[in-house]
Parts: sequence; structure tokens; C-alpha cells
Amino acid sequence: MKKILDYEEMNDLLLSLDKSIIEKCEPIGYSNFGYPIDHYKYGHGDNHVIITAGTHGAELITNVFVVRFMEMLSKKEINIDSDLYTIHFVPFVNPEGTKIVTTAIRSLIPRDISEDQEQTYCLAYYRNAYIEGEYSKQGDKDIKLHQWMFRHATPDLIGGELGKSVFNIINKYNLPKGVMINWSSNGRGVDLNSNIELGEFVDQVSNGEVIYDTLHMNTLRRDLPGPKGRPFYEVKGDIEPENEALFKFYNEINDNHNLIGSFIYHSCGNLVYYLGDENKKNPWNENYGKKEIENTLYVASKYAEITNYKLDGTEPYTTMDTKLKTFFPVTLLVELGGVRATPLSQFMDLDIPGSGDGFKNIYSKVINDNAKAIIETIPYMLEINKTS
Repeated sequence: MKKILDYEEMNDLLLSLDKSIIEKCEPIGYSNFGYPIDHYKYGHGDNHVIITAGTHGAELITNVFVVRFMEMLSKKEINIDSDLYTIHFVPFVNPEGTKIVTTAIRSLIPRDISEDQEQTYCLAYYRNAYIEGEYSKQGDKDIKLHQWMFRHATPDLIGGELGKSVFNIINKYNLPKGVMINWSSNGRGVDLNSNIELGEFVDQVSNGEVIYDTLHMNTLRRDLPGPKGRPFYEVKGDIEPENEALFKFYNEINDNHNLIGSFIYHSCGNLVYYLGDENKKNPWNENYGKKEIENTLYVASKYAEITNYKLDGTEPYTTMDTKLKTFFPVTLLVELGGVRATPLSQFMDLDIPGSGDGFKNIYSKVINDNAKAIIETIPYMLEINKTS
């Protein structure tokens, strides 16, 4: 079975799911260019869980994982007690970013390609990104091989107002050919995870500092609207509609139901982040203390045991994710796939002799291990909820 799904394919798959099992609800909101931030629901139990994916468009494995997980529920290949739990899915937090990246992918990798050919492209992308990462250590800011693979991916393939916005950003800032494959931001070039009051680089951007990304993307700037994105569009403090919708949605579920936890999916790193002790006051909640940290660490540890992911509690208070983890109970950030170079490396499903276990069957492990982890971790969220 081919692994890569584009934005339209994922939406078609979601619409094909058994509607008696997976219910499509009203979107939680809309992006700047009118893309719906869709919401699906499973079950009717009193204990609610939120699962989100795709904050960064280039982290395509997160969207695909959540969509495949929903498909497995719909086909009854896996089971979560629908009388006990209600699971809310937001598979495209950043639909514009997902649209941009998958449009780039389809400029080179057609839908009707064979599985072996698809895997060859994924491996080539990984190898090229790895090579450019090595070159970057020497200060090399020349043409990037992984981008050059997608040099025919142009904004006209997107079309509409979103395509016009991407075109204007690429031309205004003289971005390299193929850069759409790296598009983590939304269509206005804002990094949604940094788009909060205390977001990463807010002060530096406000002060006019130049901030470049690292490794194989060291030609891309974080202080300008673009694929890696700045924390705000024009005015410091402006919040994008995707984040406004997501935070409002979390609050509505928390205020009107018994929200016991949530999973936020990113890529990559094979990591489970919990909100640890930063040895400084939490900027959003002065009373956030050891009990909340202990509860979240307990559940995160269970997830990490199942997936063999590493635990990390050192994430700084500069992301939308940490804000959600502060305000809402037992919220975990999970980084899928241990191989770098999004969006294609996590779709490798190879078994190459001598490659090392960390390189083998990446896609299958992401899908299977994390599906198992969700199913087995949710009861621990309920346990914590009952004892808190």
C-alpha cells in the first residue's frame, strides 16, 4: 500500500468513513484563505479526548497518522470504548500548509506511482536532505538538493488566493525553487506554533533581527513571512485564525464536557513532551504546580513505554503547544518518527541491510506503535482524572 496521501486524498478518505462510527462535525473555524479546520468525533462517552495534527504543513506524517487511525476505528480494526469515551479529531490544524506541501509533493510523485517508486523518492529526499545538512556545517548556503527535486512545484499549481499568497511571498523574498516542499507555516507565512503572546523569536523579529533556520534549511529565514515562518504576520501580538479557533475549541470542550486529556502530533524525533518544571514561573498560570506536572509525566511515561520514545519535559514556554498543555489537563506533544527531513522521510518503510534499526520500517512503526499508544494511554488519562 502506498503511504503518502495528499490533502484531497485525505479528505476523500475521511468522507468515506462509516458515518455511524466517525461523525463529521462543523469546522472549528476557517483559515485566512477559507480552508475549513475540520472536526470529527468518535464515541459518545462522558470522558473527552482531543487529538490534533498538522500544525506544521511539512509534518505530513502527523496528518496521515491521525487519518489512518480514524480509518482503523471506522473499520473496527481497533477499538476504543465508545460508551466510555468521546474522541475529537482535528486532523488539519493548518490546512493551508498541508495543501501547499502536498501540492509540491504531487508535482513530482503522482498518485498512481507504484509503492516501490514512492519509496525510492522518499529515500532520495532523505539522502539529499542529509547531504545538505552535512554541507551546512561548512556554511554552505548554495542550492539545496532536496528542494531542487521539487523545482517544478510552483504556486500556480495551488491556485486561488492561497496560491497568490504563496507566489507573493516566494517572489518578495526571493525564495529558492522547490521551497514549497519545506512549507511549515500557514498561507501567510506565519508559524502557528510560535504565534502566541510569548512566541519564539517575537522580540527578535520586532527588533528587526535576521534569523536563519539550520542544517538543510539554512537559507530560509524565520524573521520573515515564509515557509519556516515568523511568529506574527505584521503586528506583534496578532493571532492567526487557526490558533484562535483551536484555543476556543479546547475551551469549549473543557467547559462543557469532562476533558481528560489530549494528544498533539508533530514530527519528528520519537519524543513525548510533557510540561515539565522549567524552574521559572509559568507565564499563563502562576498556580500551575507539581501535581499537574506529575500527572502529565505519569501519562507521558506510559505513552513512551509503548512507543519506546524518549521523554522530554524541557520544552520552553514559547509555543502554542505549551500554552495548551498549561491550560488543559494531561496534554502530550508527540514527535512522530526518528528520522529527520520532513515531509517525506517518515514515509520510508524500508529494511536495508546494515542501516540500523532506527532506519527500518519507519512508517509502519509510526502508524502501529502510536495507534497502540493512544488506545492504551487513554485509560491512564481517565485514571488521573478520577484521582485529581
